[in-house]
This record gives sequence, C-alpha cells and structure tokens, in this order.
Amino acid sequence: TVKNFYAGSYSKGAISLSWQNISGETAFEVYYSDSKNGEYKKFAEVKANTVKYSATGLRSGKTIYFKVRAAKTINGNTVYGAFSSVRAVKVR
Repeated sequence: TVKNFYAGSYSKGAISLSWQNISGETAFEVYYSDSKNGEYKKFAEVKANTVKYSATGLRSGKTIYFKVRAAKTINGNTVYGAFSSVRAVKVR
C-alpha cells in the first residue's frame, strides 16, 4: 500500500502529488475521479522510485479526487498493491 500520499494545488490548473517510496516497485499508477465514490480513471503511470508527480492541465475551481497504487512485475506478470487513501484537491 502506498503511504503518506499528499495532494495539493500549487498553481493555476496544476496539482502536486507525492507519496512514500516502496521497495521493489516497477511503477506507480495515479488515478483520478470527479467524485470520491465515482469511477476512477488512470491519469498517469510514473517510473519506479518516483515519489512526486505534477498533474497539469486541470480545470480551475474543480475538486478532483486522486489515489495511487504501486505496480511490480514478477515473472512477466504485473502485480498491483492496494490503493492509497483518496485525497481531494480543489484546483486553483
């Protein structure tokens, strides 16, 4: 499970995301939704050992919900960890 997940708006149309690294992961996947309990879609996939991501091009004034999970490749198969807690951020 991804821990210490943080999301905050730092400039117009942009969100800063960060989390604690997990040993052995091959990637992290960032998901978003327009509502906390709505359908989440993959926003981005970031490389292993990356613990920060900037989501840009978002509509100002809108609240977006984010969550992250780690992925690891084992014997050619991708295994996913549990999602982080959900973070809501109002875009500046």
